[in-house]
Amino acid sequence: MSQILVPRTDGRNVLLFQDLYFSKKKVQVKSTVKEAACVICDKSLDEGISVTAKKLGEKMRFFCQYHLPKNY
Repeated sequence: MSQILVPRTDGRNVLLFQDLYFSKKKVQVKSTVKEAACVICDKSLDEGISVTAKKLGEKMRFFCQYHLPKNY
């Protein structure tokens, strides 16, 4: 519970505000998230397959446990 005691400008009365709720501005979250799936067979974590990320050149690629390059 919050309380604010505010004296009036004329000095005769004092105001007491109780249970003040200050609303916050809602923030829109922008995201570019997508599910991690193997680039070869499209299998993902929800199928019980492990998925590993590997950087090839400038891009990140995901491979399942069956299609992971041997030189990794």
